[in-house]
Amino acid sequence: MSALTKTVRDGMIGGLLAATALILFFLFYDLIRADALATPSFLAHALLGRGDGVPDSGLIGAYTIIHFLVFAGFGVVAALMFEVAELPKNVFFGAVYGLFVGTLAFYSALIITGSDVLAAPAWGAIFFGNALAGIIIVTYLQWRSGEAGVAGIWNQFLAQKTVREGIIAGLIGAVVVAVWFLIVDMVTVQPLFTPAALGAVIFKGAISMDQVVIEPGIIVSYSLMHFAGFIIFGVILSALVTQAERFPPLVFALVILFVVFEVFFIAMVAMLGAWVLEQIAWWSVLMGNLLAAIAMSWYLWRVHPKLRAELASGSALWTGD
Repeated sequence: MSALTKTVRDGMIGGLLAATALILFFLFYDLIRADALATPSFLAHALLGRGDGVPDSGLIGAYTIIHFLVFAGFGVVAALMFEVAELPKNVFFGAVYGLFVGTLAFYSALIITGSDVLAAPAWGAIFFGNALAGIIIVTYLQWRSGEAGVAGIWNQFLAQKTVREGIIAGLIGAVVVAVWFLIVDMVTVQPLFTPAALGAVIFKGAISMDQVVIEPGIIVSYSLMHFAGFIIFGVILSALVTQAERFPPLVFALVILFVVFEVFFIAMVAMLGAWVLEQIAWWSVLMGNLLAAIAMSWYLWRVHPKLRAELASGSALWTGD
């Protein structure tokens, strides 16, 4: 078997695995929203025919075949691209590939067919699903290439100090915010109201408090996004702290990053649903993120003695000691 044939075959298999995972993800997503098969039904009607969106087994079956064929193609393109460009086959590049290619194809198809983009599944679910598909494709390609695969992930994790510290910092921040809002909810509304409200907005498009139902599926789904977001932020923060050890003035960028993060989070909540800020006061959002930032900064401060020494020497120069 030639190298090209092997690459194409591995790409097709990786794409089919990703397509299967995406089907399972949206099956779970639709069940959470208590609207089984809503996503494949919407896409089948949007891309293959016009209708009222009611599940049609024939249309869904035809769409499913197209879904597998498209992702097999995505897998082949990924395999060829990673081989030609000699890109590292890791989770980060997989997520970027899936997010870009999958999302571009999804929304382009809706626009070309004249479908109602606003009626499509929530953008958060689309982004997450496509990133997951990309990770699966590249992880399979990594395994087939003989590079360090699943068995080597832990060793790679231990070797990547910046990523490891970022993940830990992100988990600390996510837990602090979760505990803060649990306390706020217990005092002001009812326990777990905040994750239920934000989950209802993201996954169900809720437009008022009356549509918020505190149920495990919504809370777990939002919590997964909550932790993933903080982990990403933690890795970025860890990378900046590592660079600040070599160039201490970069510490000011950390302050800017915190301010941007605060503004972005409050703005995002307002865009998702202005009514949410009427129930979840802006000051509680600000305080929760402030506590998380302090906890994350404290952890990174403890594990970066070189930065402490650099800032202490810089302070001594400024004061003339």
